[in-house]
Formats: sequence, structure tokens, C-alpha cells
Amino acid sequence: MIKAPLPKSALALAVAFAFPLSSATTAQARAIPVRSTIQAAVDAAGPGDVVLVPARTFHENVVVSRDGIAIVGLPGAVLDGRGTPGGIGIRVAPVSAVGTLHGFRLEGLRVENYARDGLLLRHVDGFAIVGSTFVDNDDYGVFPVLSSQGLIAANQASGSDDTGIYVGQSSDVTVTANTAERNTVGFDIENSTRIRAAGNRASENSLGLIVQGAPGLTVPNASDVVVSGNRIRSNNRPNPSTDPTDLLSRFPAGTGLLVVDADRVTIANNLVTGNESVGIALISLPADVAALDPRIDPIPDDDHITDNTALDNGTDPDPRLAPFPPADLLWDGTGTGNCWAGNTYATAFPSPLSACTG
Repeated sequence: MIKAPLPKSALALAVAFAFPLSSATTAQARAIPVRSTIQAAVDAAGPGDVVLVPARTFHENVVVSRDGIAIVGLPGAVLDGRGTPGGIGIRVAPVSAVGTLHGFRLEGLRVENYARDGLLLRHVDGFAIVGSTFVDNDDYGVFPVLSSQGLIAANQASGSDDTGIYVGQSSDVTVTANTAERNTVGFDIENSTRIRAAGNRASENSLGLIVQGAPGLTVPNASDVVVSGNRIRSNNRPNPSTDPTDLLSRFPAGTGLLVVDADRVTIANNLVTGNESVGIALISLPADVAALDPRIDPIPDDDHITDNTALDNGTDPDPRLAPFPPADLLWDGTGTGNCWAGNTYATAFPSPLSACTG
């Protein structure tokens, strides 16, 4: 059964819990309208304040370095990177490289045309990114890294040459009711733990959704991820990555849902259709890539793939899928405790796949 996206009332409640304010802070909170630049309004804001962005187009790079600030775009509010000196639309991070920023919310803003990221959050604890649109930001649309206790809900991300919505080296983040289209990767959960990706839509990307570990990062592995109730279809855009040092260049276009060397991942109740290389795949990190980082565990263990519908995949595979055959369900045979049950599919490799018991 495919879970429906959260209704607006549920989203509002989720945001309220994801972005709590103390009673003292709430009593002092102010609405600060943008009159000149968004940055000027952010600089004037304190904990609990809401920066209101009017229906105009702003060309600037915004930096948020204080706790508890919200930026809310009114209908028609746009942050456009054309002509700006910096490559990031909104950067949210503490002043100190070893500190943590507590509490941030972005809602209702369109962020587009940045040379790197639409929104970057670094070392942020407690964030909510809701109802915003990220278009043609070259690397990432939304990029929380080394962050925690977050909600990414009801956003649209398109046109990124890397990833539309990317959760990196983070923990306790919910990604729900978002749409990612026409990116190289729709959704990427990398070297993160306790992540829930539910009720999202990924289409017309090169790869719909990836859960992976990668070498050389502060957090060495990925684990304890739930991917459920997502609709992942027709992710057949050619993969533009050709840099041999970039792991992304190894992955075949036409991939719906890919798990690479992550442990205790639950893939359940997803609808994965029309991806020309493979529907749902579970593989180890390539040996030469794993050798770059002795801390990493390159083998996926205890992953459960259950009750998914994966059909009409593998009809025109990318050569990068070799040596594996195209299939609705694919496993490279590595790892222990991995199992499949209750899935609806036409083709699988190997066949039969390991069944779930108990």
C-alpha cells in the first residue's frame, strides 16, 4: 500500500514539533519584513523571529549564523543566484566551525540558479525545510550535512547536476512528501543514520533514490534507514557524471532505488516502475573505492526489502549496470541478513532471492 503524502494539517504539526520554541522565546518573537535585502532582515532577527520575504526576486547570498531564525517566503518570493558572487543561496551554520546552530526553518521560498547549492545546512540541530522550491542549483537543491533532528517536507527540487535533496552525514531526519525531478539523483541519503524517507516522488532523474556509504567522510557509514511509501518511476535521464574519481559516475542511469553498503535499511511499500536499468538494487561498495577508507564497512548487512511493487524495470539498461543483468530486483550476493519478502515483480537476480524468516 502506497502511503499518501502528509496533509497540510499534519505538515504544520510536524513543523511545529521540528522547530520548537521556548515560551520565553515565543513571547519575544517578531515578524521582520524584508525591506531591502533578505540578509539585512536576517541580521536584524533574533531567536524565534520570522523573516518575511515578499513577492519579489532577490539576487543575493544569505548567511544565517544565529539560533532559532525562520525565513518564510510569501507567494512569489524568489531567491535567484544569477549575478551573485557566491555559489550558495542560503548557508545556515554556526559562526564557529566546531559549534552547533540550534533551530532553523525555511518555508515557502523559491531558490534557483546557484552555482553550488540552493540551501546548505552545516552543524544544525533542529531544522525544518517545508513547502519550498529549488530549481537549477548546480550541485544540490537541499543539502543538510553533519546536522540532526530535521524535517524536509513538501518541497520540490529539480535541475541539479548532482542531487535534488541530499542528506549527508546526518542523523534523525525525516524526508517526506517531496518531489524530485530532472536531477542526476533525486534523493541521496549518504553516510547518515536514523533517516526516514517516506511518501516522496522521484521521476525523470538519472537515479531516483540512493542510500549509500562513501569513503573519506567524517561519518564513515550509513545505517538504520527506512525508505517507505515512495513513488519512483521513469528515472532514465542520462547520467552526466564522467569523473572517474566521483562514485556517482559508476552508477547506471535508469536506476530506481539503490542501496550501497548500508546496514539495517528497510525498503518497504514503494512503487518502483519504468526505470530502464534496475528497479531496486542492493550492492556492496566497489572494492577499489572501499580501499580508499579503512574505516568503512563496504558490505550491506541486515537490509530488508519487503512489500514493494517493482515492475517494468530493466527494459533498456545503461552499460554501467554490467556485469549485472537488468531486473526489477537485484542483489550482488554480498552481505548477511539481507532478505526479500512480499514484493510484486517480474524479474529478479539472483532468483530466488533470500527470503525473510521470522
